[in-house]
Amino acid sequence: MEFSIDLLGQSTVQILPILFLLLVGLALMMLDAFKVHGKILPILTGLGLIFSAVLALAYGSPSSQVAFFGMLETGGIAPLVHVFLCASGLFTLFFLPDYLKRYHRPIEDVYALLVFAVIGMVLMANAADLIMTFIGLETMSMCLYIFAAMYKTEERSNESGFKYFLLGSFASAFLLLGISLIYGLSGMHQLPQAKVSMGSLLNLDVLANTLPNVLEGSNVNEIIFYTAIGLILIGFLFKVAAFPFHSWTPDVYEGTPTPLAGFMATGGKMAAFIALGVIMQKLNFFYIENGVEFETYPKIIQVLAIASLLTMIYGNIVAARQTNIKRMLAYSSIAHSGYVLLGFCAGGDGFEASLFYLFIYTLMNIGAFGMVGMAERQYEDTHMDHWKGLGKKAPYFAAAMSVFLFSLTGIPPLAGFMAKYQVFITAIRADLILLATVGILTSVIGAYYYIRLIVYMFFGEEQETAPDLNTRFTWMPATGIALLVALILFFGVLPSTILSPIDKVVESGLGIVMASLGM
Repeated sequence: MEFSIDLLGQSTVQILPILFLLLVGLALMMLDAFKVHGKILPILTGLGLIFSAVLALAYGSPSSQVAFFGMLETGGIAPLVHVFLCASGLFTLFFLPDYLKRYHRPIEDVYALLVFAVIGMVLMANAADLIMTFIGLETMSMCLYIFAAMYKTEERSNESGFKYFLLGSFASAFLLLGISLIYGLSGMHQLPQAKVSMGSLLNLDVLANTLPNVLEGSNVNEIIFYTAIGLILIGFLFKVAAFPFHSWTPDVYEGTPTPLAGFMATGGKMAAFIALGVIMQKLNFFYIENGVEFETYPKIIQVLAIASLLTMIYGNIVAARQTNIKRMLAYSSIAHSGYVLLGFCAGGDGFEASLFYLFIYTLMNIGAFGMVGMAERQYEDTHMDHWKGLGKKAPYFAAAMSVFLFSLTGIPPLAGFMAKYQVFITAIRADLILLATVGILTSVIGAYYYIRLIVYMFFGEEQETAPDLNTRFTWMPATGIALLVALILFFGVLPSTILSPIDKVVESGLGIVMASLGM
């Protein structure tokens, strides 16, 4: 009993950053219940996210550690992921209060929901057990469903929330069914030998040792395994808006308040991708590069490669046909999911490149969505024709938006160029020449629709209907824009400031995986 109490106490200390976020979320709920509104709520939310990120770095360990009997990862890559996800929520806050005020809808619940969404993302991304992955996914999803349907009196918002909830529920069902099949397979092997408890059968480290024995010499078990992994992949590919599970994305982003759409497209996608990457890493779905290279389940990589190929092609081609900026950014986010999947197919180094890509994409996309939200008073304001001549009317706004668009395109010396370069070079080194070539060619298509908007702003004839932005540069969004632009320039020139920590923690995690396999 003492041993269990000591373990629980140690685990509680390890997850202090998450517990602190939980306290902040509860405090925001109580303040809202007692009608304490105004600037204190976004400020408290921002301070909570910053302090939680600091705690994650302070209590994190470079080596892999787990808490609560192997349910949650608290060392290795986990602290860095925690910081990235808190950053996505923090930068969203720079644009959200101003947006809600301009729409005369000060929905104060949104701040507590934002914190709880970040908690779900952290749980999902840092899970060391498939059940914890599912719990984190559902915690995050419930908050995002509410974001999508936040304006309950508007038809577009209702449609957005209903579609997201309905399709998201199906995706969660697929994921849970896949997990249950994995549970059955691992239990079939372990129960007679009584080597592990029933509660740990879905632990990723246990599965890494169990599944090869279960699949050895059994065609039936292999069919069940690949069915289970296929169902799990469907759940994840839906959450990251990869082809062919992307159809919800443009309608949901269009009906969601614009800064929150940026948060959904970045934080939610990052958490799902990292959770998938951790599962692939621990179950050895791709190459482990630490002196030895091997690939246990090549069929899974082939499926991801096809998904990456189709996602890059479809997302960019359809985005090029859009005339509404929010829908264009939605379809482009589908294309960016393809680039991240390309990194996953490239193995251990590819996972590092994808993680770097996700962080940079978060900075670029939150900035782009936030600035679209600044220009928006009604739905028509997001049509590209209304942005013609905006460079003359609001030159600072247009210049900052151009930085985000050029970075999304992949123009040096901006961070978006380094993110794409890292993904493409790791794919080429892994002999994924076809995928890398398609990725580069589709990036050219991406350049067309991003630069088209820049041309509209600076070279188009000024429209009378163009948004008047002179009164919309309040200190919060202006500070957010300045920080994001500075970070994009900084990480474009010095990408090693992020790549080096990522490389260190990922290599540490891969070394532990290899040691557990006796290699």
